[in-house]
Amino acid sequence: MIKYLVTHPIQYQVPLIKYLSKKIKIKVAYRSNISTKKYHDKDFNKNVMIQKNLLNGYEYHFLKFIGPNKVSKIFPLTIEFKNIFSDNNKIIWVHGIKIWYNLIIIILSKFYKKKIFVRDEINILKKRSIFNYFVNKLFFNFIDNFIDCYLSIGSENSRALKSFGVNKKKIHLVPYVVNNDFFSVKKNITNKKLQILFTGKLIHRKGCDILLKSISLLNKDPNFKKNTEICIVGEGSLKGDLIEFKKKNNLTNVKFLGFKNQNSIKKYYKKADLMVIPSREENWGLAVNEAMASKNAIISSNAVGCVRDLIKNNHNGYIFKNDDYNDLAKKILLIFDNKNKLIKFGNNSFKIISKWSFYECYIGLNNAIKFIKKNEY
Repeated sequence: MIKYLVTHPIQYQVPLIKYLSKKIKIKVAYRSNISTKKYHDKDFNKNVMIQKNLLNGYEYHFLKFIGPNKVSKIFPLTIEFKNIFSDNNKIIWVHGIKIWYNLIIIILSKFYKKKIFVRDEINILKKRSIFNYFVNKLFFNFIDNFIDCYLSIGSENSRALKSFGVNKKKIHLVPYVVNNDFFSVKKNITNKKLQILFTGKLIHRKGCDILLKSISLLNKDPNFKKNTEICIVGEGSLKGDLIEFKKKNNLTNVKFLGFKNQNSIKKYYKKADLMVIPSREENWGLAVNEAMASKNAIISSNAVGCVRDLIKNNHNGYIFKNDDYNDLAKKILLIFDNKNKLIKFGNNSFKIISKWSFYECYIGLNNAIKFIKKNEY
């Protein structure tokens, strides 16, 4: 049996856990139940209910903690340790390597003779100082002695692990995925206007301001302004500033639609022709998976972790230079001036993401299990 240690129920992970549970014996240990009810999300800057029914269809239990029920680098203050090792589980799978509780479990597992699998989002897309790189090398040089397999979320993740000295034989692809079937739609491009979608938190890192600056530039052509509709789905601390920018620059083709939960957001993917992810920094970007499953063309900054695996220039979209709204405007224009590419790009997105699914996760996890069994002897 695998004991899977996660901070709290996460809407992206639960469908995968349900799928894997039908094939491999897994029991999840959650440190917090915060996401099972309405809670305050500091980035969305409001109380949200991301998704209901996050606890159905698999085995789980909640670990005891003291102090506030919230998720951060410190909280929750989990006080259960020994019980993690008491079940008849040979493998402990932890999500996140630089979390204090996980580090304690990783080290203790050596003494309890448990195998450790780690899944983490680390990449090296963001420029690191020599000091930061050196510290990470030292960290992995130490912690690698306690880890049996790394479950990589994608190419950039694998590249980062190798750069910090991890043996590539210990790295097994268990990709970051969403429930493709949930977002899959029958789609025919019939929109008179080019429908452009942004979905995410309205914070600096997510780069919605970069998109609006590119739209302001493109709107100098009245034909573009008249024949496009840009939908901004999300909330966050910068919403007021972004709306002010819209008013100041008369971006009448931009609409702010507010927060939408997991169940309602798919209708916006269905309506969209093109999804833009302009993040300045993004470890993966699961919204890209969702949009591709909904047959959207994609334009992404090159600072998004999934780019190397999921986005091919002039095949299912385009990649633009990070934090460069001029380059983003050029890429949007490539699609606006050639709308017949939309169906082709959308279908190509769907083909790519169809091979980036729960099944690939199962294969990767199974390969990791075979690897540790082989190395036991």
